[in-house]
Amino acid sequence: MARRALATVGALATTATLAAGVAASPASAASRSASLPKVPAGVTLRVADQLNSVQNLLADAGEDKSYTYKVDYSEFVGGPPMLQAFQAGSLDVGFVADTPIIFAQAAGQDLTTVAAWGPVHGSDALVSAPGVKVSGWKSLKGKKVAYQVGTVEEAVVLEGLRSVGLTLSDISTVNLATTSITPALENGSVSAGILVQPLTAAYLNANPTAKQVLVGNDVTARVSSLISSRTALANAGTKAAMANFIARLEGAYKWVNSHPAQYAQDLYVTQYKVPLAEGEQLLAAAGPVSFLTLPGSLLGPQQVLANLYQSAGEIPTKVNVKSELNGAFNSVVKANA
Repeated sequence: MARRALATVGALATTATLAAGVAASPASAASRSASLPKVPAGVTLRVADQLNSVQNLLADAGEDKSYTYKVDYSEFVGGPPMLQAFQAGSLDVGFVADTPIIFAQAAGQDLTTVAAWGPVHGSDALVSAPGVKVSGWKSLKGKKVAYQVGTVEEAVVLEGLRSVGLTLSDISTVNLATTSITPALENGSVSAGILVQPLTAAYLNANPTAKQVLVGNDVTARVSSLISSRTALANAGTKAAMANFIARLEGAYKWVNSHPAQYAQDLYVTQYKVPLAEGEQLLAAAGPVSFLTLPGSLLGPQQVLANLYQSAGEIPTKVNVKSELNGAFNSVVKANA
């Protein structure tokens, strides 16, 4: 997510929803830092972002002030290239959906999920190409469908096809980076694709004969994650910086929950030129964002998704996802809820 700023994430009955919080501010970020482990001088937290989602969120909420450590951002489109950067040892934490960690575990990468959050309803949508009739998952049989393999977009496809008794072998997958799916839809090289908000809204506004067919709503299609290398976790200074960063993220989403109009202006209008009223409607449809304790309610659905990937031949062997869901920061999440 690209993922979820795309906040971008059955009902979330397994997850308690955060109540709307007070507006975050530099002062609240600073006071929160005082209650967290002290970050030693000279620490740099190397953060992988997607489409500037985390940076913009923290800035909008006023949670990017008063750092006692340096934050070094790198930009990626989708989880697969980010996993390569982790493999090279150039990252400490990264912002993804819940699919890349499954691929990392299957490949033997020493990565773990250290934070997870999501809205009440999903926002990853199956959309049709302009003028192409797509009525649902079953109608995709034999058609070209664009999504980025190894991301939440593929998770949405797998879960959707399973719901109507189909598999990946029943469609023709066109593996594209998230930002390349819209052009493929517009030029007619695919019949359908999976888009994330706010890219979905921008695409539909520009292509009135295209349709949003349905939205993936499994919990695994709604959750965004912060993943980390275990090497970074083993470093006390880096781990302390992670705790502070996760608390800031949670504070930022509390601000979003209580300031939807301002966030809609900053995200949908300013960045993606979507009308304000539509942006507000999209945020309202998704519902408030809440953080999860790990492994918690994510364990079962994540295992089902991993099994689907293995059955589809996307990963070579079955994995036990419990080892990839790390509760090291559950106390931070609970303290800032």
